[in-house]
Amino acid sequence: MNLTKLQLISLVSTAVLLCFLFVLKALGYTVPVTKKGQDKDVDQSGILTEEIVLTQARGSLDSSQLVWLAELDKEKEIAATVANEAEVLKLISRTWYEYRNFLVSGYYAKKAAELIQTGEAWGIAGTTYGAAFGNSLKVDEKVLAAQQAVKALEKAEQLQPDSLQHTLNKGLMMLELSTVDATVMPMTGVRILQDLDKKFPDNIIINMTLARLSATRSGDLKKAMPRFEKVLALSESQNVSDNILLEVHYFLIECYKEASNNDKVLFHYDKTIELSKENTSMQDKMKQAKEDYIKNNL
Repeated sequence: MNLTKLQLISLVSTAVLLCFLFVLKALGYTVPVTKKGQDKDVDQSGILTEEIVLTQARGSLDSSQLVWLAELDKEKEIAATVANEAEVLKLISRTWYEYRNFLVSGYYAKKAAELIQTGEAWGIAGTTYGAAFGNSLKVDEKVLAAQQAVKALEKAEQLQPDSLQHTLNKGLMMLELSTVDATVMPMTGVRILQDLDKKFPDNIIINMTLARLSATRSGDLKKAMPRFEKVLALSESQNVSDNILLEVHYFLIECYKEASNNDKVLFHYDKTIELSKENTSMQDKMKQAKEDYIKNNL
């Protein structure tokens, strides 16, 4: 059975990282909440707010969940110190995350960050809102989540200016926001990432992020190829996880298929087979894909 490009990329997702959680699904364009030319700061009738989200979320809980949250609310009210109150807010955020309401989880993570004012706390709030963006199917919720994520990540940047991760995540969230709000131009997020690339040209995460965007969002494998190759070159002198290398080789299979370079395609198939030895199911699929490629192309 031939593995299509989409199937290969889907296999990658089972082995790959972090980052921004949200960070790298290929999202289709959705209709913007704000029309072109409309002031996004204007108060619009029916616009979604976090207060509305909180009310709706509590209305969807069962009795045991409500009792648990009521207990946490009591703990928050009697907290003796700001640090104690922040810890309870973190627990409330984690509880909502377990309930899979990532938008409300982000709201309470933000409340904790407002108390303790650390870059780490604001970064967690930002990435939690990012998870809300990635998991929501409603455009208004996506807009709210992305807007709050960007604000939180800007706070994180201010408090930890030496941490490029917050800036990287902000750039990605600006890109995501541009897919649901026409007042936000995609180049706003792209420029943030390009500026990071200029400052840190040999950074693995930045190169991987830009390569993924070219491959999955714009579908430009020709543009993605040199960045993926650069990651392989950097891996000679930097510590790069097998998961990232596996992803790189997956994408390079597709890059070199498009370039009609059979030798390179087979080379990267062999690398994926070698790197997926801990996942026999994936390894078997890659072996079969290689055999099919040889049968159909050589």
